[in-house]
Amino acid sequence: MNRDPEARRETRAWALLLLACGIVWFAVLGARPLFNPDEGRYAQIPAEMLATGDFTVPHLDGLVYLEKPPLQYWATALALAAFGHHEWAARLVTASAAVLALAFLYGLGRRAWGAERGLLAAAMGASMLLYVFMGQLMTLDMLLSCWLTIATVAFCRAQLEREHDAARSRAWMLGCWAAMAAATLTKGLIGIVLPGAVLVLYTLLQRDRAAWRHLELLRGLALYLVLVVPWFVLVERAHPGAFDFLIVREHFQRYLTRIHDRYQPWWYFLMIVGAGSLPWLPQATRALLTGWRRQRPYGEFDPARVLWVSAAFTLLFFSLSDSKLAPYVVPVLPPLALLGAARGPGALADLRLAAALQVALGALLVVAIVVYGRRPLSGDPAWTYATLRPWVAALAGVLVAAGATAFALARRRTGVALRLVAATGFGVALALLAGGGTAVAQRYSAKPLLASAGPLAADAPIYTVDCFDWTLPFYAQRLVEPVAYRGELDYGLSADRTRGVATLEEFAVRWHAAAQAYALVPHARAAELRAQGLPMRELAHDFDNVFVSRR
Repeated sequence: MNRDPEARRETRAWALLLLACGIVWFAVLGARPLFNPDEGRYAQIPAEMLATGDFTVPHLDGLVYLEKPPLQYWATALALAAFGHHEWAARLVTASAAVLALAFLYGLGRRAWGAERGLLAAAMGASMLLYVFMGQLMTLDMLLSCWLTIATVAFCRAQLEREHDAARSRAWMLGCWAAMAAATLTKGLIGIVLPGAVLVLYTLLQRDRAAWRHLELLRGLALYLVLVVPWFVLVERAHPGAFDFLIVREHFQRYLTRIHDRYQPWWYFLMIVGAGSLPWLPQATRALLTGWRRQRPYGEFDPARVLWVSAAFTLLFFSLSDSKLAPYVVPVLPPLALLGAARGPGALADLRLAAALQVALGALLVVAIVVYGRRPLSGDPAWTYATLRPWVAALAGVLVAAGATAFALARRRTGVALRLVAATGFGVALALLAGGGTAVAQRYSAKPLLASAGPLAADAPIYTVDCFDWTLPFYAQRLVEPVAYRGELDYGLSADRTRGVATLEEFAVRWHAAAQAYALVPHARAAELRAQGLPMRELAHDFDNVFVSRR
């Protein structure tokens, strides 16, 4: 008799916690400047789309940039058009994608295991360290994770309804195909490769042949092609060779070779998922190690097995690649969160271990502060340490206090302890990124540098010599000229030979001829150029570069 009111109170408590987290989540989007390199790139590309009106071929610094398809650029361009040229507007798509994925995760959790477990899964996902970081950092990985999560959820919802409501099942399955199309338009063929592999592996494991009869294969494939193919055709027509670059180089060569110099050992992503799933490492580990077990008889649909196959195969797929970056495994976290919630993350041993890990992490941070501070530091490391030390010390104290409290409450007030662990994980990760990131912004963004430099002449060119700050075009609100630098601009510079300055000698000629000009130059290179007689007046500097003017 008392169970239902108690369950309703628990559900309300989880809902209120998620609502509070959501308000804070969006409130801090503009707290720090855009960071190099990804945030500068992925904010500037949509800004240039708005400026030029070319929404077919992405451009970065006025140069063709075909590293990825354009869906996130389009969405961010809409946000910038609606809300203005602001950091928070540029990050809005990424932050919204993180929330949208958790909303779908909650929906599946509620349908399959009940509302409280669905809310718990959303809270676990929202408080995982890597999920918080990537939901606030402007990259393509969170939007890709969102579409892959929606595709997985839609597939599960379609199969759960297949024996009860054919129309609803069909709608969910077509939604799955649309999500795969959106994932493809966000980051390429991985948008269909990963879900397709999950389908095959799940049906082999579960012997669920009926799933294939409810895929809406013909209509779904037609929908996928209608959504995906037009842009690839248009971009190839506008820029011949684009398809080869996007598919061959940015997919097969990136995955199979070390072309981008991003090699890591095979176990790299195991460490990233382990650290990134904190504070829910015990629950995520148990889900990954035991989630393969059947919860339903062979031949029946088993959503838990779909979640496990999705997490395990995604982890394996990226681990086998020769190109590894930590954000690649963000799509692993949502299925682990729901699988962990579905299998009872409130178990006393797991909950106490999660709380103890928070205490241990806080203590480890304190030790790290002390040990690192005893090293002979100077320059950039000394400044960074002094700037971040108060933030890290305060967050370490929060981790120890909250973790110890949750540990003590775990037996008597399990729900309260779970919410305390979730709120602490979310709050500490967000504070470290938003607050700590703001404190050291001059290390990672051109915004403080330009603010120190003061107003710039409207028509004067800006050069970047032997370097490239990816946030500079966004904050200067103009194109810049790379000097003796190619990097990820190589494809665009090869396509447009009127842009860029190939040599320092050519730069010196242009610099002498200019009535006024600006340049971002590494300190050592600036000293060399001054010694050669180039007039350079320092306007601002950071630890890496100096920003100078012609006069």
